[in-house]
This record gives sequence, structure tokens and C-alpha cells, in this order.
Amino acid sequence: MLHEAMREGVLAAAAAAGLMLGCSSASEAAPAPLETTATLAADVGGTQPGPAEAAPEQRPAEAAAPAPIDFGSAIEASAEGEVCAAVAGESELRRVYLAFALDVSASMGSNETLFNLKWQPVIQASQAFFSEADSAGLSASLTFFPGENSATVCSDAAYGVPSVPQTLLPSSAFSNAISALGLTANGRWRTSTPSLAAFNGTAASLAAIADVSPRALRAVVLVTDGVPQGCSADGNDLPRLVEAVRASGILTFVVGVGNPPSSGAVDNLANLNAVAEAGGTDHAFIVETGDAARTEADFKAVIDGIRGLSIPCNIEIPLPPAGAQFIPERINVTYASAGGAAVALRYDPECRSENSWHYDDPDAPVTIVLCEDTCGAAQRDVSARLSIEFGCERRNVIR
Repeated sequence: MLHEAMREGVLAAAAAAGLMLGCSSASEAAPAPLETTATLAADVGGTQPGPAEAAPEQRPAEAAAPAPIDFGSAIEASAEGEVCAAVAGESELRRVYLAFALDVSASMGSNETLFNLKWQPVIQASQAFFSEADSAGLSASLTFFPGENSATVCSDAAYGVPSVPQTLLPSSAFSNAISALGLTANGRWRTSTPSLAAFNGTAASLAAIADVSPRALRAVVLVTDGVPQGCSADGNDLPRLVEAVRASGILTFVVGVGNPPSSGAVDNLANLNAVAEAGGTDHAFIVETGDAARTEADFKAVIDGIRGLSIPCNIEIPLPPAGAQFIPERINVTYASAGGAAVALRYDPECRSENSWHYDDPDAPVTIVLCEDTCGAAQRDVSARLSIEFGCERRNVIR
């Protein structure tokens, strides 16, 4: 379906920007790994395991790092009757801060056609993203542009304080802020598209976030239906916006919202690709309008794809405890969701089976990479837990 393809497009664009998204086929190169620690699984020959020795910390903790996930422990028997007690490692999820800049200029919905086929589907999809449980663990802010005060509409400072500050999702604050705009098909719409000022103010608010963790990800999500205009003598702010995005170094997604064919309005979206390229995301994601249900699904697919940034699916193989050895054929991976049954993943270097993983390099492995279906499940579930177990014979796919 189209919206599935759009979600994959978002993930592909982010991967092109060097992000650790982790969805992988066997032929893809593994991105930067996730730090983990682990302890050795003990062979206990059918007896109950004794107390597991905790693994020494392999690296100093980062300042302001997220709390680690406790993976617990597991006991399993191999096909040969060997009983292994695996004490799982710890892993940290990357913190993600998304700053949405939403175009509320008149061309987004100032008549019945635009309001019903353009504004409403986009807003309904946005509200769902901000409020649904799948977004748990992300932090987001929301800025509307142009601003209400026509005297400061082109000022960066007018957008430095978001309408909704950085807030952990899910949250109703975003829906409340959108409703408070009071926008209808017949009034209260604003004029001009000061994208340059809106980006600069939004980027500044992201830079001000007090999180010193090098793993924290900050990204701007610019949602608009046209190129920037209204704030320069020549009426063309696009070159300046492109340069500002590039100079900021902040990952920038651009979602372009087309005009319904029935509106008779001409789209002005092609040049948005230059903004996305400057922001490291390859191209803008264009959402067509005309069918409200399809527009809502497509827009949500794009945003859901961006949400996938929060769950990395590549895990650095942790150092075993002192005196133990890493043996590639004696590593196992288990996936679990909060409150759900654990799923024993199987090693599949071709990624042709469900619930599987592979090494980045079978001959000299450094990283465990979840295959595509497992990665997708983890990206949709911020309570996902991965246990890396040492010492038991590896569970291989049998064909």
C-alpha cells in the first residue's frame, strides 16, 4: 500500500543520512552500534544455576543518559539437553527530540475544499501521532507558523518558544493547542509562509535542550504546502532557508502537503527537496490530497516512519566477563515486549525467516543486526527488550 511505501521511504531517507535505524537485510551495512553490557550464560548440566555473577561495567556511563532497561534472565535447554542459564545485558534507548513546525497559512485550509481534503486529514493524523501509545518514549514540540503578530511574523525570535514545549508522548497538549487555533473553513487563517524564521526559531529551541548525551537525536519536522515566501524583498526565501538548514547541522524532515486536484490550485512543492537534502534526509515527502482517508493514512505513515528513529536495531556485541570468550556460534538473542512472552530469535544470515537476526560480518562479527520484520516490531514498541545471551549453542534457522 502507498502509506507503507511512504513509511519505508522515511526510514530509507534517514538511513541515507547515517542514522542508526537498524532495519536490515543481510546485504545492508550495519550502522553505528548500540552500547550494551552482558554476563556469561553458565552451562549447569541440568542443575539449577547458582547466583549469576554481575558483569563489570564496560564503559563509563554518559552524563544524563537514559535509565537502562533491565532485561532479566533466562534458562533454556538446547536440543542436546544442555541447560544454560543466561543473564541478560543492559541496553539504552536513544533519546529522540522532534520539533514540529506546522504551516497554518491560509492555503492550508481557508475554504471548504482545502479544509476538508487538506487540513483536516493532516491534523487528524498529527493528533493521532501525538496521542497514541506507540509514540511513548519520544519527546516532541509544536510550533505554528506564521505567528499571530504580523509585526514579528518574519522574526526568528517569534518562533523560539514553541506553542507546545518539548513534551513526552503521548500527550493531549498537542491536540489542545491545535484546537485552540480556532481554524475553520471560513476564517482565522494567517498569511505568508515564513519558513526561514520558523526553522531558525525551532532549531534554536532544539539546541537549547539540556541533554548532553551524544546519543540524543534532535530533528526538525517541517510540515508545509509551499516554498518560503513573504519575508524578503525579492519574495524568494528558499536559498536562505536551504543555507540555514545546512548550516544548522540539525536533521530536518520536510513533509510537503499537496493541493486537492478539485481546488484548482497549483502545487508549489518541488523545491522543498532542496531543503530536505540540506537537512540530511535526501528528499521531501509529498503527501497528495483529494481523498481524505488516503491523505490521513499517507501523512501518518510518514510520521510513523520518523518515529522509528527511536528504537535502534543494531546492538554491539558486549564484552563477556573476565575469563570468558566470545564464540559466535554460542550467542543467542531474545526479544520481548513489556507484559508479553519472550520470543527466541534465530540466527539467519540471509534474513529470509521471521524473528531472526544476523551478524554484521559473519567472519569478524562486531554487531548483532535484527532482520527487517523484527526490527520493525521493535521500532513500533518502545518497551522492546533485547537479551543477548552468552554460552548456549546458537539457535539457527533450519532450512
